Amino acid sequence: MYNLIFKAMRNKFLFAFLPVILLIIVAGCTGIRVSTDFDRKADFAKYKTFNFSKEVDKVTLNDLNRRRLKDAISHEMEAKGYQLSTTPDLLVNAFVKGQAKYSANANTNSFMYMRGFGNSNTYVDVNKSIEGTLFIDLIDVPQKRMVWEGIAQGLVNPRTDTREEKLNTIVQMIFRDFPR
Repeated sequence: MYNLIFKAMRNKFLFAFLPVILLIIVAGCTGIRVSTDFDRKADFAKYKTFNFSKEVDKVTLNDLNRRRLKDAISHEMEAKGYQLSTTPDLLVNAFVKGQAKYSANANTNSFMYMRGFGNSNTYVDVNKSIEGTLFIDLIDVPQKRMVWEGIAQGLVNPRTDTREEKLNTIVQMIFRDFPR
């Protein structure tokens, strides 16, 4: 008799939480998606210097993360051979769009202490992550037109101990296909 009750409880649990479990598995498989686009007529060999637009200081990040973003972009631009200048050839513009996403993970502990009787507890952990998009644009200053854009989209874990490392990795991924 208790086997039938246990099987019925197990089936109810599976049907109730299977969609949640599948959602968590699919969310765990999504990574950062990067795309870039550039003006094919632009001569990237003529650009030597860069600086940041005033709009970068208005990015919807806290001051610490805004500085991290600028440092990561500066590192990548310097690695490509550009120099920071007050009279730049390229102006870097960046902005961020994001929204909070929530996921749930359910764990059930059950035991039988008498024939047909038992106890079960279900614990649900709710996790918050940010689904965000980072845009980095490069603008030809003399011609006043955009010549390159890099976009990164995906889930970002807001944990503070890995935030700087993740931001550096994302910016590096964006600049990977930079036409130089």
